[in-house]
Amino acid sequence: MNSTDNTDLPTLTDTANRAATFEPMTNEDERPTITVAGVHVTLYVDPASRQVRVSIDLDDTEPWPQRNDKDSTVPLRICIQDDVTFEG
Repeated sequence: MNSTDNTDLPTLTDTANRAATFEPMTNEDERPTITVAGVHVTLYVDPASRQVRVSIDLDDTEPWPQRNDKDSTVPLRICIQDDVTFEG
């Protein structure tokens, strides 16, 4: 985990979760997006396929959730109906 400048992880996570934002779809070129700690999650129903789609954009992730590996990867856990479908 990256340096948090003497701030403990529970405080950082609580602050990030409370500061989450939601941006609704306002035109045909956008999708509804939730942002937490710089991670943007887009969730929408595709009109052509009727699939529910989820997209996760990690480009703006704040430093503290990133791993200290060469790529600064972000740990993710994805669950569907309480079943873990991805963890890495």
